[in-house]
Amino acid sequence: MTTDPWLLLEDAATVLAVHAHPDDESLSTGALLASLAGAGTRVELLTATRGEEGEVVPGSVPPEDTRPLEQIRDAEIDAATSILGIAARCMLGTAPALAAGVAPRTYRDSGMQWIREGLAGPSDTAGEDSFTHRPLEEAVDDLVALIQERRPDTVIGYDDEGTYGHPDHVRAHHVTAAACARTGTPMIEVSSAPDPAADAGFTWRDHPGVADVVRRAVDSYRTQLTVVGWADEEQSAGGTESAGGTESAGGIKSTTAGEKTGISIRHVGGQDDVVLLRTGLRVRG
Repeated sequence: MTTDPWLLLEDAATVLAVHAHPDDESLSTGALLASLAGAGTRVELLTATRGEEGEVVPGSVPPEDTRPLEQIRDAEIDAATSILGIAARCMLGTAPALAAGVAPRTYRDSGMQWIREGLAGPSDTAGEDSFTHRPLEEAVDDLVALIQERRPDTVIGYDDEGTYGHPDHVRAHHVTAAACARTGTPMIEVSSAPDPAADAGFTWRDHPGVADVVRRAVDSYRTQLTVVGWADEEQSAGGTESAGGTESAGGIKSTTAGEKTGISIRHVGGQDDVVLLRTGLRVRG
């Protein structure tokens, strides 16, 4: 098997992306998934939880909308995945992502709390039915069932840092790694850090031509975040330029003239962030 993740993706007819919550597919891999779908690859998505514990952006839900939050977020993810070109999606614990012979099960959002800026940790209020508290093997069995049903050529998942350390992201990494090992399916890990150490083994690529698509997908999550603008606009107002291109988050540069480098967003908790339009990947050994 090649150790070049981009060659694996180029040869893949079907890929499965595994994420923890609604919005993660757009924030962490939106540009990658849109690029794959645009190139003709069949992209499928598994989401572990429904984001039930997340906060809600004030004013994003009209007073007359009395749907439970998980139904609202279900509609948001439907909109985002349609925009990205994702062919099919399912929830962990619901067929076909359900082990044979067991009743459907729900993995609830575990919640989180900030340990320090940029790093999340476990919530004190996560219940026994949360993704991080349910037995790991249940989730692995359910993902194995999906992989055996859909037979993707490769699975895309978090690296072991789980982006910003959210406990559900970290759990999703362990579930994905175990399910891929059991089924013999290659796992491609997405870099959590925008500027990982050189020896971390990630290879980076830009995703030209998908900026507007990703922005619309991200903007589908009005209850969870606010799109502020293009990162490049902020940089031109107060950022720095270098001979190699425009600086983006973590010092990553866009070397394609005229291409956007990222989307500036503000999370519901007030944290400013940038959704990058390039991706670092490595094959899990």
